[in-house]
Amino acid sequence: MYLKFFRTCSVVILTTCLSISATAAFSKPLKNSILKNTKVESLSHKGRHGFQKTKSITRRGTAAQRFEIRHGNCGKSSGWNDCETDRGRIERKEKPKNRMSKPGQGVWYGYSIFIPKNFTSLGRANTILSQAKVEKNSTPLWALTFNDNPYLLYSDGKHCKLGSLNGWRGKWNDIVVYADYAQSGKSVYFQLFKNDKLICTRKSPIMPKHIPLRAQKIGIKYGIYSSFVSRYLDAKKTKNVDLTAYKQNHSSGKSKSPTGTPFKNDWGVKLPTHVIYYDEMRFGSRRDQVDVRMLEKAGVPPVD
Repeated sequence: MYLKFFRTCSVVILTTCLSISATAAFSKPLKNSILKNTKVESLSHKGRHGFQKTKSITRRGTAAQRFEIRHGNCGKSSGWNDCETDRGRIERKEKPKNRMSKPGQGVWYGYSIFIPKNFTSLGRANTILSQAKVEKNSTPLWALTFNDNPYLLYSDGKHCKLGSLNGWRGKWNDIVVYADYAQSGKSVYFQLFKNDKLICTRKSPIMPKHIPLRAQKIGIKYGIYSSFVSRYLDAKKTKNVDLTAYKQNHSSGKSKSPTGTPFKNDWGVKLPTHVIYYDEMRFGSRRDQVDVRMLEKAGVPPVD
């Protein structure tokens, strides 16, 4: 690429030319931004505070993504209503599906996440901060869930522990995810690195066998997604509430919650407000294309 440039360099000043060429190669951000390949999920609540770009706190560069969800924040779209199924969310999703996440292939995702010190766990309720889903499967292929004991959830219900919640709060954490969506023939199907440390590895497929390759529509989602929030409200309530139990349509039947419409009741308490920041979000075919720490060392500019 730089052959013509190097022909003008003498042997004596070759090192200087190499330095200049490297700077020129990284003069623009890499074109692998997750933000630019996603849009706000239609099920997200419609409050203006939901999603914003902010300069107040960043991992690198001039801006980060800020997500916020408050008590009563829920939305609906054709065919689904979070407000009647014990949920609330503000998420961005891959658009169109399969743009970044390829059926039958491996992909690397890299991003930094900041969970404030005042983040309150919802206990037996779930707070998912990033996930990947495939159509025709209700359980995520993988999902990072933050409650009293944070864990990674796989499509078959198996888990990987993510350490203590305190170990995530109050600082930027650099995440690298490798997800292979093949259904067979691979030695590793999932890896999760936190601040350069490998904390989760899976050697069996995460893509369910019943979904044929041609029908797979995969998309990553990130932001804040809370489910079965009435479990938290029921545990903390100071007033009696007339409850009608909600039951998720899972074959296991283990997803009961006190009520499907939690925001129609006065529990005497409210859900805590959650604010989460994301930055340096990239996807690629190799780790060195997405890992913020590797990119910093290489002199690659921030993604935003």
